[in-house]
Amino acid sequence: MPRQAIPRVSKTAGQDAIDAIVERRRQVRDPDLDGLLRSDPGENPLSVVRHVLSCQRVPDWVLVGDVIDGLWVLAYIRVYCAHRPEEAERLEHGLLELGRAKQVALIRMAPPLNVRTRQAVEHRILRHRAAQLGLGRNERHERAHRLSQAASRPASAEAQWYDRHGLALWEAAADLVKCRARLDHLIDDELAESIIELRRAVRRMRWPLTPEHYSTLREIGWWLGEIVDELNEDRYARFREEAGELVPRVARLVADQHRARFGDE
Repeated sequence: MPRQAIPRVSKTAGQDAIDAIVERRRQVRDPDLDGLLRSDPGENPLSVVRHVLSCQRVPDWVLVGDVIDGLWVLAYIRVYCAHRPEEAERLEHGLLELGRAKQVALIRMAPPLNVRTRQAVEHRILRHRAAQLGLGRNERHERAHRLSQAASRPASAEAQWYDRHGLALWEAAADLVKCRARLDHLIDDELAESIIELRRAVRRMRWPLTPEHYSTLREIGWWLGEIVDELNEDRYARFREEAGELVPRVARLVADQHRARFGDE
C-alpha cells in the first residue's frame, strides 16, 4: 500500500474550515446546530467532523461544502491536535463516502488529503473500504473482493471497463455539462438540448458502482457520442477550441466504451 501523504495545513486554515462549517450551518438554520455549538467547535474540532457526518438535515449544497471543509479540519487535527488515529481514519472514510454520495468531484477532495489527482482520492476511498471489510488496506484487495461478489460468471468486458473507467466517463460528462454553462454563447438549441439530456443522466448516476448502474453509464455514453458527433460540425469550431482537451478526451472514452460493449465492429 502506498504511504499515506502527510497533511499540510496551517492552524489558521484549520480554524477557518471550522468557522466555515459553523457559519454554513447557521445560514440554513441547522436544527441540530445547538449541539454543535455546545461542544465549542474551535476547541473540539473532532466534534465538528462528527456533526457533519451525523447531522445531515440540511441542503445538499451545505453537505458538499462541509465535506471539503471537514477534510481540511481532519488535516488540521492530524497535525496539531491530540487524536486517536483510528477515529481520524474512520471520520475521513465517512467524509469521502459522503462526498461520493453527494457527487463531489474527486479532484476537489484531493488538496486536503495532500494528493494531486482524482485517481489518488479514489484509491484512498477503496483502501478505506478494504479496511472496513477486514482486508489489507489496498485498493486492489477491495476491487478483488467486489468482483468476487459479482455473479459467478466471468465479468463481461463491459463490466471490467466500467470498473476501471466508469468514473472517468462520468466525470468527463460532468465536465462537458459545466463547459456548456461557460460556453453557452457558442452553441445552438439543438446541441443545448443534447447536453441537457446528458446532464439528467449524469445526475442520476450514483456511486459506488454496481451492475445496476451500467444502464445509466450506457445512457451517458450514448449522449456523449451524440454530442461528440454534433461537435464535429464546423459551426461548433469555436466551442471545440475553447473546450480544449475535453472534447478529444470525451471522444476517446466513448470509443473505448463502445469497444468494451460491442467489440471491434
